[in-house]
Formats: sequence, C-alpha cells, structure tokens
Amino acid sequence: MFEKFSFQFDNRLLYGVGRSMELGTFIKDRGFADVMILVDEGVVAHSSYYGQVVPTLQAVAKVVEVRLRGSEEPDYDYLDEIAAKARSMKRPDLILGIGGGSAMDITKAVAVLLTNPGCGLDYRGFDKVLNPGVPVMLIPTTAGTGSEVTINAVFTDKQEMRKLGINGRYMNASWALLDAEWTTSCPKSAALSAGMDAMVHSLESFMCRQHNGLTRVFSREAFRLLYENLPCLIDDAANLERRQKILLGAYLAGAALFNSGSGISGAFSYPLGVNFKIPHGICGAIFLPSVFEYNVQRGYEDYAELYDLIHSGSGMSSLQKSQQFAIKFKEFSERIGVPKHLDQWNVNNSNVQDVAKMLLPLQAAFDQNPVDFSAMKDAPQLLQRHIA
Repeated sequence: MFEKFSFQFDNRLLYGVGRSMELGTFIKDRGFADVMILVDEGVVAHSSYYGQVVPTLQAVAKVVEVRLRGSEEPDYDYLDEIAAKARSMKRPDLILGIGGGSAMDITKAVAVLLTNPGCGLDYRGFDKVLNPGVPVMLIPTTAGTGSEVTINAVFTDKQEMRKLGINGRYMNASWALLDAEWTTSCPKSAALSAGMDAMVHSLESFMCRQHNGLTRVFSREAFRLLYENLPCLIDDAANLERRQKILLGAYLAGAALFNSGSGISGAFSYPLGVNFKIPHGICGAIFLPSVFEYNVQRGYEDYAELYDLIHSGSGMSSLQKSQQFAIKFKEFSERIGVPKHLDQWNVNNSNVQDVAKMLLPLQAAFDQNPVDFSAMKDAPQLLQRHIA
C-alpha cells in the first residue's frame, strides 16, 4: 500500500546563538509598533540576557511587560487572570513569550483570548478557537516542551484535576527564536527535566502507531541531537554550541509529536504530575526504559533504527539492536540522573492502587503504543516496577 499522511508546520524559525540581539531590527522591519512581553519572572530575576535584549525592542516600539509566575504549571484560573490583565491594555501588534513551556503555553492562549470572547475553559479541547490570535513569537529559555512549534497549550482544570489544554486551530506561534544564551540561567534540575521531556517526545513520536515517514525524519534527528548533547548539562554546561543543539532537538521533537502522537510515558506523566507534582519531563522519562523493555520483549524491532544512530550495529539483527537500545538507553537515563522510582514524590505501596485507577481513563493514549498495552492489566504492572 502507498503511504498517505498529513503534516502541519505553521512556524518560522530564527536560529542561532545571540540571534535575540536582532529582535529590534526584526520588529522594525515588520512595522510592529506595540509589543507585549509575557515573561517568566525567574527569567527577569536571573537572566542578564533579558536586560540586554529588551532595550533593543524599546528603541523601536512601545513595549509593555507582564511577568508570569514560574513556580508551577498553569491552570485555567491563572490563564484567565493573565488574559484579563492583557485585555486591560492596548492590544499589541506582537506578543513575545519568553520562558519555559508554561510561559509559552500561556502566551499562545492569551494571544487567542485577546481576539476571542470568554474564558480559557471555553476553548478547552480541539479546534474550538474561531478567530486568529495576535501574532506570537516564542523564545524558549529551557529546551523541552516544544511549545514554540506545536499547536497545543496545556492547562490544568482544577475542578476535574486533569490536564486538557487548548489545541489545534490558531494555537501556533508565528515565529520561534532559538538562542542558547537564554538557557544558561536555567537551573540544572529544570534544564534536565525539560531536556528529558523533549527526549520523551522524540521517542514516543518515533514509535507511536500514527507515525509517518516525515515525522520519523524529525523524530530520529531530534533523538540523535538530544542523546549526544543532553549530557553537556551535567559535564559541559557552558557549551553554547551543544545547548543550541538541544534547543533544535526539542523543536524537532515537538514538531514530530503533534503530527504523530504520544504514548505510554507521556500519558503516565499527566495524572502523576497533577496529583503528585512530579516534574513533567522527569515523570515521563522514568517510565521510558520500562516501556522499551515491554515492547522489545513482545517483538518490537524498530528501535534498531535508533540504535544505529548511537552505536555500530554491524552484524546484529534488528531484534538484537532493539534489545541493546533498551539497555543503552537505561544507561543514558542513569547518567542523566533520572530516578528509577517514584517514592520521593510519595507514590508508594500504600497508594499504588489509587494511582493505578488514575491510569484507567488513558487507554486511548496507550493504544498509540506499537504493542498492545492495557490500562486495566499492563499499566498497573508497569507502575509497580517503579515503586521501591
């Protein structure tokens, strides 16, 4: 059969170390007179780069700043609070979002709430936004979520205690700017969590059942860049060239993910993150080695393609390469410092059955795994492997 697929990519990329210093020219050339900056308060406090870049914008446009909390993932109530603040100001020509995934998600959602009535919850789900938002440029200060390229913005519904964002039509940023200078002030723990979030995206988009020939091009290159360069956050943190490659890996992984789909690890991280405050990237990464072992034991061999990117597999069968990939990735996770167990977040034998029940509604996500995986039978067993 001939392969048929669709691929969406509504984003223009500005890439390079130091590229942010060209923003004044960018804004002037496009005639933007009013610019709103939505920025993580931690970036303002800890990044000297912010103080260098903003004056270049102020020289060519009227700039207003809205600072965002950086301590926790956003919920719909907080989104409405920021949207109300933005609505009280003159509507900008461009919104510039600077921060991690949460700041970028808020920026995309505020942009559409400025041109669409109501509150954030009115648009929860897919393709509910009717009017294009204010043009957005996103600048990630951590390399992880890929929000700068996706059509998703994730928020927690505090009433239902679950994550379901605003997704689809008009939820893309018009521009993404990847500049490693922004990442140097990010704490190591946050940088590693974000980086492993990108790794989850690269691997789940690669193996999910809805992958296609083009998403795999993005997934493979994202995986290669992340596998080769994420260790620099531990032993070569000042290396801007390697940090820049991590940003590109996260960008490509995000593009692959929203065009294909996710899987088991990403699905697990949503209820565990909401209810136990486990960092999203770390939570997903904890489960990846177990997912690989589960799939390989049941005959999945596509990991051989990824093994060939990181080691010479001459003379090995696809199954042998896949088995070795699972081993090598477990070693990689240990080097990065991904925990093996969930106990430090109070997930233990006393509540593991309650946690298992939270996984039951996730069967649709589990169905994207290349090997059949049951929320009723397999999910609790995999969860139990991470209880000390």
